[in-house]
Amino acid sequence: MDKSTIRYTSYAINILSKILGSNFSVNGLEKIPQKPVLFVANHFTRSETFLIPYLIYKYTGRQVRCLADSSLFHGVLGNFLSSVGAISTSDKNRDKIIVNDLVNAQFDWMIYPEGSMIKNKKIENKKGYINYTSSRIGRVRTGSAVLALKAEIYRRDIINAYKNSDTDILNYFKKKFGLAYHHNFKDIDTAIVPVSITYYPLRPGENKIQKILKKFIKNLPKQALEELEIEGNLLSKAEIDVGFGDPIYLRDYIKLVKPAIDQLPILGHEFKSNLVIKYFKNSLTNQFMTSIYQNIEINFDHIFAASLFYIDMKKISVLQLKQIIYLSAIKIRKFGKFRLNSSLDWGNLVKIFSDEKYHLFDDVFSLAKQQHILEVDEEGFVSVANKAFDDDEDFHEIRRENSLRVILNEFVLLDKANLLVRKTAKSLGNNLGYEVFLDILKSDQNNFHNDYQQFYDKEMSKDAEVGLPFSLNCKTDNKSESGVLLVHGYKSTPKEVESLGQFLAGYNFKVYGVRLKGHGTAPLNLKYVNWQDWYDSVQVGYAALRNLCKKIIIIGFSTGGLLSLLMLANKNKSSKFIAGVVSINSALKLRDIRSHLVPGINIWNDILDRFHIEKGHFEYIENIAENPHINYSRNYLSGVEELGKLMAKVEKSLYKINGNILLIQSDEDPVVNPKSSKIIFREIINAKKELYFINSKRHVIITGQDSIKTFEAIKNYLAKIKIIE
Repeated sequence: MDKSTIRYTSYAINILSKILGSNFSVNGLEKIPQKPVLFVANHFTRSETFLIPYLIYKYTGRQVRCLADSSLFHGVLGNFLSSVGAISTSDKNRDKIIVNDLVNAQFDWMIYPEGSMIKNKKIENKKGYINYTSSRIGRVRTGSAVLALKAEIYRRDIINAYKNSDTDILNYFKKKFGLAYHHNFKDIDTAIVPVSITYYPLRPGENKIQKILKKFIKNLPKQALEELEIEGNLLSKAEIDVGFGDPIYLRDYIKLVKPAIDQLPILGHEFKSNLVIKYFKNSLTNQFMTSIYQNIEINFDHIFAASLFYIDMKKISVLQLKQIIYLSAIKIRKFGKFRLNSSLDWGNLVKIFSDEKYHLFDDVFSLAKQQHILEVDEEGFVSVANKAFDDDEDFHEIRRENSLRVILNEFVLLDKANLLVRKTAKSLGNNLGYEVFLDILKSDQNNFHNDYQQFYDKEMSKDAEVGLPFSLNCKTDNKSESGVLLVHGYKSTPKEVESLGQFLAGYNFKVYGVRLKGHGTAPLNLKYVNWQDWYDSVQVGYAALRNLCKKIIIIGFSTGGLLSLLMLANKNKSSKFIAGVVSINSALKLRDIRSHLVPGINIWNDILDRFHIEKGHFEYIENIAENPHINYSRNYLSGVEELGKLMAKVEKSLYKINGNILLIQSDEDPVVNPKSSKIIFREIINAKKELYFINSKRHVIITGQDSIKTFEAIKNYLAKIKIIE
């Protein structure tokens, strides 16, 4: 085993992974005990033979030897594998070498107990795990358990023989296994560490690795082409998660039974050892395989595939499918026993209701259509072809031809998570939309409370109720199919739009008032958010109402007006759900000349930070708010810069807008230049648009004396577009 080769190989793999854009995440490193460790892992790709030892070496500096398929030990590749400590599965001395390394704690080892690549991930648990491959259907091999047990038993026996001066036993181990007592044996404990490897997403299709090799190697076998296609995509486009489970210490495992067996008379030493091994090998294998399969990282595709599999209705809407996925994911999160991919973070899940292009859902939905798992009719309803989930494809083609079945096979071993999805899919007759709405509202409010606690400032923070996202008229007894999404302005809170919400609730609208991220807590919070965070905040409110209403009106004030316009621009193809947008005093151009200086000031601040100069920073300015009980009195310049970015983004997006638009503008607005609304009106070229001026010297015309005129203008507009009768 050439240590320099291992080191250089690590460098090479590191460089290659950067070129390919490989995305590794490693969890549970703190669980790895001192040597010797036998790592046992699930086996899905050939590259794991190299990648897992590389990752262990990269993060711990420990050199791991592994078994590799005997077909690889030819020519240059065979020499290379030998130089990094790999041993052929057909090597007659392999077991002896592994046991010696573990007994002496010389090297850690990696073994894949499944015995071969499980491309279909078809595994059943029938009082022990059974694999289905092209070459065999049978139980997971117990060889790794046997080797770990042997290592621990042999070391214990050598220690006891040394203590008792039993030269016969010592000579036996020396002659048969080349093992001799060492003083550090008493401090060594053989451990098995289960390793769970999860890939996300699994997608077939050409990739750069495949293209390059096809140029140099003609007439590649069909199996090699499949492996290049799948593994090339996994290495260059997927997240590769490696999770280390809790170690299993063999000393603890055998400590009750081995002493009892050792006391049996007549039986020879070797027979007794084999008896202990036979007694434990199956239960030990089941224990670590359970850990491997239960410790996979659940991702969005798992829940998508399982949701389709358990739906028993002939047709459902895409919205219903999303509701099943969302609620299943939320229930799995709340169960709290599983490792979850970031695709199941709440902020990502809620975006599946955005009616915008969103890769998380769109990519796997498209894959399901391509592989004929589902069909979508002209009305947008989904029918699931459950027979397409049959996994009777060729073992070496299933990853390419029926990817979702492979994903499902991996997930179904998680009994509790699987049950949660099945129950949710079977509850389609219930009001899933309202259940989703309540969860989104509660989560939105919880996120606010968390931010409030984090940024609370005794002098600067308002009462918590001022910043709390709110809903009105959204209970199940309200059969209205129309909802209003209200978006407040910069440095303000949902309280700013509450009276407008109450006014509209009087017309039976369901109302949701969003809280823009960074607002309602303390001014400092604005330093740590960007305009995309504000946009995502509006998406949360839209997602909530989308599960209750067939028509949504978005009404935004000032910065909220800009975000409302951007929402409509981005939902161009799905704007049938947005009945209209009302944009009030949208801040496309500000009167305060200082706003134009903000980018330069922030660059200056960055320069000072780079040179660790504390003096001379300009982080905020004080301002007098129209509604000091709800508005921030301090304006962080980073927030103003983000507002500028939002204004630029909206201005570039106006041409995409269609639908019904009402622009309301205070004619003597002291904050927003009234030209803003004229520019917006001019640049929107494909919408039914109106521009309405209100005679006022105030900016916040949705509160106080000007609110009556503003509310009346909104009501008249909604009546005109036939939302109010």
